[in-house]
Amino acid sequence: MNLQLVHKLLAAVEEQRHGFLKVRGAELVREVKLMAGAGLVVVSVGENAGEAVVVINRITDSGQTFLRAFKKQPFPKMADHASAEN
Repeated sequence: MNLQLVHKLLAAVEEQRHGFLKVRGAELVREVKLMAGAGLVVVSVGENAGEAVVVINRITDSGQTFLRAFKKQPFPKMADHASAEN
């Protein structure tokens, strides 16, 4: 699970007026499904014109806890683990 992307998606849901977010694209849909499996969000899964679509309906208490952990400080940057050529 890409924790930076998870944080970004959870923050985007919180910013939505009605508290839900529609997500499209294979990578994002996969990530949101992982988030749902981890208990961070409640989702609805569907398809639109042959493309997978997931709607984050709400953030769970666990998702809120995740967000609060980084509320007062920015999410830490992930180190670039690109291997050096020898």
